[in-house]
Amino acid sequence: MTLLETADMLADVLGIENVYAGCIDANKDKCIGVYASKNTYPKKISIGGKPCTKTLEKHISVLIHWTDNPTTAESAANEILDKLTDVHGYTAGGHTVGFLSCSEAHNAGRDERGICEYVIDVTVYYERSN
Repeated sequence: MTLLETADMLADVLGIENVYAGCIDANKDKCIGVYASKNTYPKKISIGGKPCTKTLEKHISVLIHWTDNPTTAESAANEILDKLTDVHGYTAGGHTVGFLSCSEAHNAGRDERGICEYVIDVTVYYERSN
């Protein structure tokens, strides 16, 4: 599952048009960026190797870039978190997403234009395609 497929899934699930993979449009007051996680995780392969591995993980960070009002931004981040935790059995890019494991939304401060930003760390659990 690619970062772009993940961003497309989030755009559909969240009903938000301005979702970007690997970047954001900092000129917009409301958008979401989907990035590969900065943390490293071991690749999990079942005993018996790849043919026996049915579920894979994709670790991402979701940057919520949302208005200059901190209360509005925090509310939006929590609404997005609620929608992400409701994802089950979604098909994206030929993969079936079992569920998303999400951290709490944490404040990442403001950008140079004063737009509030929140980050949610997400692990996407999806079925391996053959």
